[in-house]
Amino acid sequence: MELLKDKNNVAYQFIQDLSKEKVMKKILKIVLITVVVFLTLSGLYRLYQKNYYKGVYESLSNVFLEMNYAETHSGILPGLVDFNKAVDGSQSFRDPDWIIPIGLGAGLSENESLEVIVGFEETFIIEYQQLLSDGRYLYIKYDYNDKKLNQSVEISDSKWSVAYELASYNILHKDEGKLDLEAYKELSRQSKTGDSIPNFYLTNPNEVLEYLKPHGIDKAWIHEKSHLMLYDVVLERWFKNGSQRYSVDNFGDVEIVPLSFSE
Repeated sequence: MELLKDKNNVAYQFIQDLSKEKVMKKILKIVLITVVVFLTLSGLYRLYQKNYYKGVYESLSNVFLEMNYAETHSGILPGLVDFNKAVDGSQSFRDPDWIIPIGLGAGLSENESLEVIVGFEETFIIEYQQLLSDGRYLYIKYDYNDKKLNQSVEISDSKWSVAYELASYNILHKDEGKLDLEAYKELSRQSKTGDSIPNFYLTNPNEVLEYLKPHGIDKAWIHEKSHLMLYDVVLERWFKNGSQRYSVDNFGDVEIVPLSFSE
């Protein structure tokens, strides 16, 4: 009887061990299937991301769109450096529905500053500011819009240029349609923009040039400062430290429209 009992116990233990082994094999199989599915889905997702980001990057048809995207979509495109880091900017952009001025060091005097305004809906403005001896401000600007980089100058009694105020206005009233500078100026004359427009401002290049004569600033000085801010600071730093696609010989699909002074 004892021998039979022992045999039964051995048989029972064998069956138990066999059942455990089957259970473990089943669990291992489930784990392996889960891992394979996970790795497959991860691979497919990475492939989707690669193709998606490739499409996004290829849609950035010029260097100014590339710089805007590099700042407003920080870390999205693999290998694309944040714009503010590439140009040694003072701060970074983090609000997709607004704009922000990024200060740039450029060896300027205490009464001068240079910044790039980036943000909402491909906003990209390069802006030089100088506080004049009469307390008013000189602005030299490059403003990107619809595959054109338009240069302008301005004299104003405001610490914020009309270009910056216009960009802010268009964001706040984005559902009403985008205004250009002339429409915004006309709106301001009708006192419909609050107190955002300066009390004094000039935007006609010849009027600005005439105003600047007593300050010893002429056309050649403006051209020299314009070249510094656009080519020697912003673009040179970006081509050296950031751009993956464009260069000094290839700005992409964009037209640079310089200042036009009438004789």
